[in-house]
Amino acid sequence: MKWVKHAAGMLLYALGAALIALLIWKGPEWFGEWRLRQEKPGTPVVTVIEPSGAGDSGDSGENAEEELSAEEIEAAQREKYASILARNPDVVGWMTIEDTPVDLPVLQTTDNEFYLHHNLDGEYDAAGLPFVDYECDVKEGRHLIIYGHHMSSRFDALAEYYEPDFYVEHPVIQLDTLYESSLYKVVAVYAVTARTEDADYFAFNTYVDFESDEEEQEYLDEIEQRAFYTTGDYVRADEKLLSLCTCTYQMEDARLVVMARPLREGESPEADTVTVNPDPLVPARWP
Repeated sequence: MKWVKHAAGMLLYALGAALIALLIWKGPEWFGEWRLRQEKPGTPVVTVIEPSGAGDSGDSGENAEEELSAEEIEAAQREKYASILARNPDVVGWMTIEDTPVDLPVLQTTDNEFYLHHNLDGEYDAAGLPFVDYECDVKEGRHLIIYGHHMSSRFDALAEYYEPDFYVEHPVIQLDTLYESSLYKVVAVYAVTARTEDADYFAFNTYVDFESDEEEQEYLDEIEQRAFYTTGDYVRADEKLLSLCTCTYQMEDARLVVMARPLREGESPEADTVTVNPDPLVPARWP
């Protein structure tokens, strides 16, 4: 019947027009995301803390892997990053959480607001890119704090760590920097208010370094009180910390923070036992 063919033709035309419109609207964004991920450096030069079983052969002869000095590691890392550094010298590394969209460059500049809404080429982009707090010392600091938007192409996956089951599936974060490549194990997840006027405001991101192990221990004790859950062997006071921060929509003006420590020598990268905190210290406005 002619009217059926006509209707089918009109439907195909409408679908085609919609597809073209979608490509015009979203095409540049999709291409930009594809191009961004093509910048990912190659295989890490070295994993500073190896997973369990690595290097257990006891081979100290010719087949043993030659140890590299810190200077040699940094030189090799910078060579690996040469292409993306030429595109943007603010790049300080690349972060990956397997089986999530978190597979992104990490940047750092003197303005903590800039990469909230700019891409790798310095152009406006609502999604922005993950960035290290400007006060953190990526090479020598004891606490790296990385921020990112709660968006599907950025740090949306971080909000999933609110549930322990997500940690079980994603216990490890890989952070590859200009200086080393390390695996970090998630040890705590907590929430804070972003409103400085709130009486229970906790400025976790002012602790970018610690004067002593005792000061770090005080900080760790505070986080342990706030954590929805902790995992396995908690942080030791002399260990480096990694904190990933994003918005959480469970409360207005709130942030969810995922804290991790380096994977220890001989430690399994698999998930550890989860200890749920029955009464975490949460913001007063928390639902």
